[in-house]
Amino acid sequence: MTLPELPPISINAEELLVAVVLATVIYLLEWLLFSRYRRNKGQQQAVRMEPQVGNEAEVSMLKAQVAALSARLEIIERELADQSARLAAPKFAAPKEEAALSPYAQATQLARQGASASELSERCGISRGEAELIVALHHSP
Repeated sequence: MTLPELPPISINAEELLVAVVLATVIYLLEWLLFSRYRRNKGQQQAVRMEPQVGNEAEVSMLKAQVAALSARLEIIERELADQSARLAAPKFAAPKEEAALSPYAQATQLARQGASASELSERCGISRGEAELIVALHHSP
């Protein structure tokens, strides 16, 4: 298979001049755009360098704020621990005399004051049967 033969290209002087002018215009536009790009890139690098100086002051200010917030957080954590300890403590402490008594002596005393068997078993840590027996023996009429 053979390719068809193309007619010879003939360019007159006017067409050649238009082609040279177009090539020159394209070259000048590329040069202009490239120089603007380099200038903008240089300005952006200069702008990036400037804030680094200002950033040092901002970073030190942020470090101071973080330190202050850490101190406040430690205070709040201590207060929370204190309040948790207060909440965990028994609300009603037994009187000193009751604490010194044995569970059975304490149960006897409470039964004389009119406490029920369920109250005795809860407060004194004795079984329900023992509490019922103490109430039956020492309950005041």
